[in-house]
Amino acid sequence: MKIKKVPVGQYMLENLGDTDDAYEYIEGLIPWIGEIVVAFNGLESSLDSLLCETFSDRSDQKGLLVLHSMMYSTKVDLYKKFTEDFLRAFNWEIPIYKTLIPLLKECGDLRNKVVHANWEQTNNDGYTQIKYKLGANGLDHELCRFSAESLEMIFKKIHEARHALSDFEEECQARITEWNNDVANKNNIRNRSE
Repeated sequence: MKIKKVPVGQYMLENLGDTDDAYEYIEGLIPWIGEIVVAFNGLESSLDSLLCETFSDRSDQKGLLVLHSMMYSTKVDLYKKFTEDFLRAFNWEIPIYKTLIPLLKECGDLRNKVVHANWEQTNNDGYTQIKYKLGANGLDHELCRFSAESLEMIFKKIHEARHALSDFEEECQARITEWNNDVANKNNIRNRSE
């Protein structure tokens, strides 16, 4: 995906270029846009489920009361806080965790580019306005050139993040089981010696 900026003119759609044939350009991208939406919603649902378990293992209601109006990026930050506190308590270092949070954040950023893109303002060069950005030179349109390949890459990255989240949680569960077994064995040895 190529990104470029063009200054915002007097009117918000000024300087976006010729967009008369926008639909023809994006028509082949629409299935990928839908795939990204579905995959991302699955990722966010997995994250919600893990956060709900943190609040209570008996019911998701308490967690949902907290999460129901929370943005995805805030959920990632909350998951990060809970997870780092958990890892610190056991003094565990799980290698996959180092890349997990940046990957989750990147998926949110990529999803936002796709979902909030102004697809009707795709110009003849294939650049789509994704947001306004205030910089040193004033207000700019930020444009992104999407393609079927770049959208497929986003889709795959979201699935990668969901698998990484699952793999990390499985590793944590395996370590907790091992830790519980060690504690139980120590208690059995202590009971026999008494």
